[in-house]
Amino acid sequence: MSGSEQVSSGDAETAAVPDYKEEMITKNKLLQKNSGRRPFPTSCASGIAVIGITLFTLGLILCEAKEVQSPAILSGCLFFASGLVELITGIWAIVDNNLFGSTFMLCYGGLFLSLGVIVSDAFGTEAAYSSSDEYNNASGFYLTAWTVFTFFLWSSTFKSTLAIFALMGLLFLFLLLYPIATFTGSKGVKVASGVVCFITGCGCFYGVYDGLNTAANAFVRTPDDWLKMSASRHQPEDDSLIEIV
Repeated sequence: MSGSEQVSSGDAETAAVPDYKEEMITKNKLLQKNSGRRPFPTSCASGIAVIGITLFTLGLILCEAKEVQSPAILSGCLFFASGLVELITGIWAIVDNNLFGSTFMLCYGGLFLSLGVIVSDAFGTEAAYSSSDEYNNASGFYLTAWTVFTFFLWSSTFKSTLAIFALMGLLFLFLLLYPIATFTGSKGVKVASGVVCFITGCGCFYGVYDGLNTAANAFVRTPDDWLKMSASRHQPEDDSLIEIV
């Protein structure tokens, strides 16, 4: 066999083997078309659920409901629920090709884990500072960085649904008020941040219901059509033409 024949034979074999990436995309589209579902269920509902539980409880503590002031009861929740579970759901959001969801859950999972370390006496974070003022200022610096990050996340929801836009706006407002209360020691601002935190937790519960309810298992559907932001009303109806963000 001549060299030219070997080259042409090799080209034919290469052409006969389909590109792996295109093959997986084709199979994925066929699976969605045939079953009407994604290959894996979305993890966003469980991620929002644990955040809602944490913020709901934290809001009541910041408001000093029933004279409760210490957030120590949340240490377990911060480590395992809104920490570990949030990280797991964030990883699965990557599998689901959900850029915003994975960024949201992975980053806030890290935030809640770090807050668990701060409020837990086992790590001695507060004892490492010479005074309470120094500790409060350091905490304020850390929370301010998360305020800036949350603002950028909120700005990326302007073309999303009204529910997600409002939820991220409330979360940004909470993370704006809470560092101010930490810096100044103002009880009024602290209570205000607690109220916003509590409302944000309730908004997360709405997000859980919206993520779980379908035509097959819910009598009352959320009004997704009129809750869309105005800039998102011109998106294609075919979901295969929309990049999941």
